[in-house]
Amino acid sequence: MNEEQYKMVYDCVVNGKVNDATRIGESLKAAGIDSKDVGKVLIDAMNNVGHRYREREIALPQLILATHSFKKMLVPYVGSSSDNSGVVVMGVVQNDIHDIGKNLVVGMLQVYGYKVHDLGKDVPLDKFTEQAKATGANILGAGTLLTATMPELETILEKMKAAGMRDKVKFMIGGAPITTTFAKRIGADGYAGDAILTVELVAQLMKGNQAYLAASEGRS
Repeated sequence: MNEEQYKMVYDCVVNGKVNDATRIGESLKAAGIDSKDVGKVLIDAMNNVGHRYREREIALPQLILATHSFKKMLVPYVGSSSDNSGVVVMGVVQNDIHDIGKNLVVGMLQVYGYKVHDLGKDVPLDKFTEQAKATGANILGAGTLLTATMPELETILEKMKAAGMRDKVKFMIGGAPITTTFAKRIGADGYAGDAILTVELVAQLMKGNQAYLAASEGRS
């Protein structure tokens, strides 16, 4: 991706240009730009938007427009790859309404051909296991941006064990306060530091492996 294309993608998301997003995505795909490269720019842009929102430099409508823009830009890529496809259930734990990172992960996994059941944010913990069982999920993913709700991730894992699905469904976690050390300590099968790495993580989990990918790892 050249500098002009980078700026085009970045500007579209940061400024919430929803009406241009699909067209830009189609032009990038036609130009042979890999979805992974597009995803890297989207992460940069959404990190900027998330920071500005938290600092109250922009309001909720601008955040929503940015989110819609990145989703629409990925539409031309969705289903373009079906390698290692599987079923993934994703959500942000209860008492946490921060879902920018989760939305990015859902979008990127859909691009790579996975069927993703998005539970949204502030999700009651029982709903994770219920949805995983109902959909025949291969992978259950949960995240949080808050240190106060990190224990909820371990609770979900305990609920998976109680439901008898621990040996059938892989459990992955993510979010700003999560670390490889924490993921291993609670017994999660995987952790990824961002949406791009989550694609790599899910591919490993689908093969039956465990993987822990911090944001500084696995990048070219």
